[in-house]
Amino acid sequence: MKHLVTTCLALVLAASTVSAQKVELNAFANYMFGASNDYYYNNYNGNLYFEPSIVYGGAIDVDLRNNVMLELQYAFQPTSVRIEGYMGMPGDNGSEINNHFIQIGGLYHKDVNDKVTMFGGLLFGMEIFAPVNSAYDSETRFLGSVTGGAKIWLNEKIGVRLNANLNMPMVFGGAGFYLGTGGSGYGVSTMIQLFQFSLGGGLVFKL
Repeated sequence: MKHLVTTCLALVLAASTVSAQKVELNAFANYMFGASNDYYYNNYNGNLYFEPSIVYGGAIDVDLRNNVMLELQYAFQPTSVRIEGYMGMPGDNGSEINNHFIQIGGLYHKDVNDKVTMFGGLLFGMEIFAPVNSAYDSETRFLGSVTGGAKIWLNEKIGVRLNANLNMPMVFGGAGFYLGTGGSGYGVSTMIQLFQFSLGGGLVFKL
């Protein structure tokens, strides 16, 4: 977290030194719908279900060019996870878990008029699943997200941000490289563990 804050401040200071550059600060709260995934452990299997909850976050948008902004985003989700076991696997009533989302990516902005700006883009980073109970280990997964929404400007400096997000934590299944008479190439296989959909909004401030 210390490194993330340092990176955010460095990004703002670097952008602020360029007079033609725009920087926007975003604070938001989203409702994350429940998500589930099958799991397998030894001879047991079941369903892992994440309860719906509120996600709190913030983002820094830095104007690049051609209506594209670089976004650095952090979000935090306190929730609980329960196990629905079957085929001999006992269930679990639920355990508290904190999910951390750290991402960076590009957003394309389009002004509808002088009051409304639409945006959409892709973000990449990592999701940290951190159980509150220290008896369980935390897990970190590569994260890809699709996001979109609108910024409704109340005046020249302050606006309302409305957004929808689809987070997709992934597991890399493996990678390979080949070389032969027909050419060469490489491949990487991944598997999406969860589809985490959220809706929400917040405030945006132009610096």
